Amino acid sequence: MGSSGWRQLWKRSAGLAILGLAVFIFAQAAEAAPVKNLIVLIMDGCGDEQLTLARWFKGAPLALDDIRTGAVKTHSSDAVITDSAPAATAYATGLRTGNLIIGLAPPVKAIPGLPTPAPELASKPMATVLEGARLLGKATGIVVTCRFSHATPAAYFAHVSNRRQEEDIAEQGVYQGIDVVLGGGRHYLIPAAAGGGRQDQEDLLAVLRDRQYQLIDQRSELTSVTAPRVFGLFAPNHLAPEIDRPETAPEQPSLAEMTQKAISLLSSRKNGFFLMVEGSQIDWACHANDPAHLLSDLLMFDQAVQVALDFAKKDGQTLVLALADHNTGGLTIGNMQSGNNYLTLTPEKLLAPLKKMRRSAVALWQSLGAEKTPEAIQAAVRRDWGIDLHPLHAQQIAELAKKYGKEGHYALGEVISAHYTALGWTTHGHTGGDVPLFAYGPFRPVGLLETQDIGRVSARALGFELEPLTMRLYVDVSRAFPAEAVRLDGSDPRNPLLRLQYQGRQASLPINKNLLILNGQTLPLEGIVVHVAETGKTYLPLEAVQLIKGETKALPGITN
Repeated sequence: MGSSGWRQLWKRSAGLAILGLAVFIFAQAAEAAPVKNLIVLIMDGCGDEQLTLARWFKGAPLALDDIRTGAVKTHSSDAVITDSAPAATAYATGLRTGNLIIGLAPPVKAIPGLPTPAPELASKPMATVLEGARLLGKATGIVVTCRFSHATPAAYFAHVSNRRQEEDIAEQGVYQGIDVVLGGGRHYLIPAAAGGGRQDQEDLLAVLRDRQYQLIDQRSELTSVTAPRVFGLFAPNHLAPEIDRPETAPEQPSLAEMTQKAISLLSSRKNGFFLMVEGSQIDWACHANDPAHLLSDLLMFDQAVQVALDFAKKDGQTLVLALADHNTGGLTIGNMQSGNNYLTLTPEKLLAPLKKMRRSAVALWQSLGAEKTPEAIQAAVRRDWGIDLHPLHAQQIAELAKKYGKEGHYALGEVISAHYTALGWTTHGHTGGDVPLFAYGPFRPVGLLETQDIGRVSARALGFELEPLTMRLYVDVSRAFPAEAVRLDGSDPRNPLLRLQYQGRQASLPINKNLLILNGQTLPLEGIVVHVAETGKTYLPLEAVQLIKGETKALPGITN
C-alpha cells in the first residue's frame, strides 16, 4: 500500500485533516521532548452525573477534580451510540471504527455525514499505542477488573472483527509480549479439556511460563512480585464488584492495589512505560441501574487515579489521561418522585438510602437462589440495602426480573431507584453524550476532542506516529507476495496457519501469534499475524516479509 492510500484512510475514515484547526490543542504545546511514561485510565460507562454523585457520597473532592481539561465525543463510525469496542479502539489506534470492532479500521459503512475508508482498506488492522510503546522499548501494562480479553483492554492489543472473539483476543494478548497484565480472565488461557474456555485446546498458561512470565492468582502474591513480566489473573472470569470484594473475594486485589503494583514494576524499566487501567465495572453497575455497585467501583477508580497522579507528580515525565468511553444508564440526580420537591433535596436525603446499601444488586440477587419470590426479595432488600419494600414493588421486581432473564438483577435498581431514592435512570444501555476528559502532565489535551484524537494525542506524546507503525506491523500478505505463493491452511480451523513458498523458502505463520517458522526454524516477530475472515485478508509484520524474502535492510522508523 502506497503512502497516498494511507493518507486517504487516515483522512477519509477519521476526519483527521481538521485536527490542526481545533481539536488537537495542547496546554503545553511548546514542549518538544516526548514523555517517558503514559498512563491511560478509562472509567467505562461513566458520565458527569455519576461523578457528581460519587463526590457527594465521598463528601470530599475526587482525585479527578483538579485535572479536568475538556470532554470527548463518543459516537462510533456507524452509530450515534457507541459500545466499548470502537470507543477504546479509537483511543488506542487514533481511528474511529464501528460497533463491536476491536483494533480494525471500519468497514465500508458509516452514519450519514461521516467519511468511510477506501474499500481496500476496510477492516484492516490498525496499530495501537501499546504496540508503538513496545517498539520504542518501553514496558507495557494492562490493569482491569474484568477479563483481560474484554472489549476495552482488548482494543489496546488485539485485532478482531467482533469483541466476542475472546479466544482470539486472549491468544493475541499472550503473544503481544505485554509485560504486566493484572485482572481477571484465566478461563480463556486454559484448554476446554482442562476445564477452561479454549476450544483450540491450546494451553496459554504454558506459553506464558515458557516466555518467563510469573503467574499469580492471589492478592497475597501481588505484593511480593518482583519479576519484570507477570500475568496476575485473580479469577477465571471477571473480578468481584468492589462493594462485594472484601467479603466474597478477599483473595482478589483492588484496582488501586493493582495500579500501584503495575506502576512499580513498569517504572523500573529505563525506557519508560505505557499503562492502561480500566474501571471496568462502573459500566456494569450502570447497566444494572445499581447505585451501590456504581459508587464503590467509581470511588475505587478514583483511588487508582490518585495512585497514577502521585507517581506522575513525583516523576515529572508522565502524561496521565483519565476519561470514559461512553455513558451508561443515563443516570440523573433527581427523578420523577423528587421532581415536585427537588428544591428541598438535601445531601442527607440524597445519600441516606445509598449509605445503607451493603451489596451489589447482582450479589443480592444471587443470594436469593431459586427462591425469588416477592417475600424473599423483600427480606433480601431489607437485609442488604436497608429498604423496606412495599409488597407491590417486590411483586413488580419479581415480574420484571422474568423479563430480564439472566440479568434479573436489573429489576432491583430499576424499581428501587425510582421509588426509594432520588436517582433516575433512562436506560439499561449506553447513551450518546459527550464524556468528561481529565489530564495531567506534558502534552495534556484540552477542549472538546473526537474519540480518535485520544489515540493521536497518546502517540504524539510518546514520540511516534501511528500511520508508519501500522505500515510496519500489518502488511497485507496478498500485496507482499504473489497469490500462488500464499495459502491459508485451515485444516485445523481453530489453529489456522498462513503458509508461503517463495523462491525456495518455506514459511508458516500461526494466526494470532508472533511466530515465523522459516525453513524449519522458529523466529519471534515484533508483531502478531492477523487474519480477518470477513475480508479474507491476512496481515503480517513487515519484519516477516523481509525475512521470508531474505532482505536485510533496516525496518522503517516510527518516531516523530
